[in-house]
Amino acid sequence: MLLPILQNLTDTVVQIAEQSAPGTVSCRKGCDACCRQMVPISAAEAHGLAATIDALPPQHAAAIQERFDVACESLEDAGLMPRLLNRKALSAEELQQLDRDYFAAGIACPFLEDHACSIHAVRPLACREFLVTSPAQHCRNPTADKVVQLPLPAKVSVALWGREDQGWLPLLLARGFVAKYPEKPVANPAAELQAILQAL
Repeated sequence: MLLPILQNLTDTVVQIAEQSAPGTVSCRKGCDACCRQMVPISAAEAHGLAATIDALPPQHAAAIQERFDVACESLEDAGLMPRLLNRKALSAEELQQLDRDYFAAGIACPFLEDHACSIHAVRPLACREFLVTSPAQHCRNPTADKVVQLPLPAKVSVALWGREDQGWLPLLLARGFVAKYPEKPVANPAAELQAILQAL
């Protein structure tokens, strides 16, 4: 499976960026504002997250699945679901507005437990790539000028989305996606990895 390789690659890219950054990354365990943003994931990551849930003790897995259900109901109640399902038809400006509306709804990631990521070791690529050097308290309003993201020389997540027919999808829709689209084995992992690296 390519996903662990891409996770390690992303971590390496981030470490290199941190070494040359003008400021220090302020993200810490317990700072969970970004866990209420729309997290874009790839199809491969959706299947990886499903496998992670399946490997958990039944009671814990059931609790996470219930949080997915509640979160999707909240998306419906907030009127966000139609735009999320038709995101490919949205303009860049409309996608930015969707990001803002999503964050304003305050819907927590189903994997958030006690103000921390319960699957931190296998968290999505986009989560690994989103780091800030500005004070953590500013993240409560992520569109403000005070929020300074760590600049990365390349984003592995974006390169991966471009290799998949479905593109990216919001993390909260992962369970429905996996049910609709069974995982396809990678025919040539080495060639696929090379193509992703060339896209960086």
